[in-house]
Amino acid sequence: MECIFCNIISGKAPSFKVYEDDFCMGIMDINPANSGQVVLFPKKHVEGIHELSSSEVGKIFNAARLIILGMSQALECGGVNLIYGLGEAAGQRINHMLINLIPRYPEDKVFINWERKQPDPQGLKEVSEKLKNAIKNLPQEVAEQKPIVVEEKKEKGEVIEEKPRVPIY
Repeated sequence: MECIFCNIISGKAPSFKVYEDDFCMGIMDINPANSGQVVLFPKKHVEGIHELSSSEVGKIFNAARLIILGMSQALECGGVNLIYGLGEAAGQRINHMLINLIPRYPEDKVFINWERKQPDPQGLKEVSEKLKNAIKNLPQEVAEQKPIVVEEKKEKGEVIEEKPRVPIY
């Protein structure tokens, strides 16, 4: 099955472009939550952000920043939601990375909602340790940047310091 976003990039499918540079493109969403919603995506076919280099992530988020500034001025919206999902469980329906930029207005009846859970402090600590270790142990060619190691006060769990650290492999 052909990718609709790749077809838009190649000009095989129509779109209403609002932004384009050498790396990414932003188009009007044809089924928006609010008028002015933009879909931003890389021009190369990737499933998700994990397949982009650090500089490419910077490029797409800089494009998002410019689009948001334009939305704020042109649409006079009260805010913008930036929504990204990876995988079917996160709502990704097309196998091409995209970011939805939704202009928001008071009383617009657009809801982004989830049931809030109440984890216990021990559970939070265990999961945070798993995540820190997984991030710290990413291969350098994947990480491409030095991860930030967060050190905590033992008695309160407050963050006291962040310092770059080179992973040891």
